Amino acid sequence: MAKILRDYEVYLVYVDPDRCDSCEDCVKYCPVEVFEMPHKAIPVRPNHCLGCLTCTAVCKSDAIIITEI
Repeated sequence: MAKILRDYEVYLVYVDPDRCDSCEDCVKYCPVEVFEMPHKAIPVRPNHCLGCLTCTAVCKSDAIIITEI
């Protein structure tokens, strides 16, 4: 499957910094590299989000919320 990259956001990607345990699973498993991990997960490229919800599935602390705009 090809990566579809957009210049605009279709999904709102939110990470609750109080719940994030810095496990880096969202960074490892996101197919389009939405997240970076300086200290806590940060959605630096939310416009790349495909809405696949892989990040929410692997997040053990339930810190990530994906909402379709």
